[in-house]
Amino acid sequence: MPTTAVAIEALLSLRDTDGSVTAEHFWVLLERFRAGLVNQAFAILSNQQDAEDVAQETLCKAFVELPRLRDVSKLGAWLRQINRHAAFSLKRKRNRQREERLATGQMHSLPADTTGPQAAPDDEIVLRAVDSLPEIFRETVVLRYWEKLSTEEIAIRLGVPAGTVRSRLTRADGMLARKLAALLRTGNNAEGETVE
Repeated sequence: MPTTAVAIEALLSLRDTDGSVTAEHFWVLLERFRAGLVNQAFAILSNQQDAEDVAQETLCKAFVELPRLRDVSKLGAWLRQINRHAAFSLKRKRNRQREERLATGQMHSLPADTTGPQAAPDDEIVLRAVDSLPEIFRETVVLRYWEKLSTEEIAIRLGVPAGTVRSRLTRADGMLARKLAALLRTGNNAEGETVE
């Protein structure tokens, strides 16, 4: 069985030769990333079934959108970006559904397993604050605190110097502290605010 790097190189040469890649080649390659994608999604969603669904959705989307991938050597980073976006989208959707059910008084009549991942109120406040960060800071925070990557690993993944990662984390921490203080002061109703 070839290594992932060899498989990516083969994928690249197939695409360069005739502009097409067979579904079989691509699916074999994508399956190598599956476990990592599930782990990444689980770190965000705290629900195994949802994490597996998100990873599968990521793989399907990647298969359809392969022509948009310009640098095949960055396949892993591209997949993780799609996966992270899908996981956070599902998290927001679950939180909205939960809030709607709470607002309409339907929460008590639903079985526990249909409400999606349940976060403690503190977790919801933190997720709301993280979600309000500008993209470059949000991505760095997710990689550090959800995916538990080191500064050097984040730097490699984002293609920036380690000092930039440290700077972004410091700035993000400050923004999060201000946003969390505002959310706690206003009773968690600081909707739609963007931290600057």
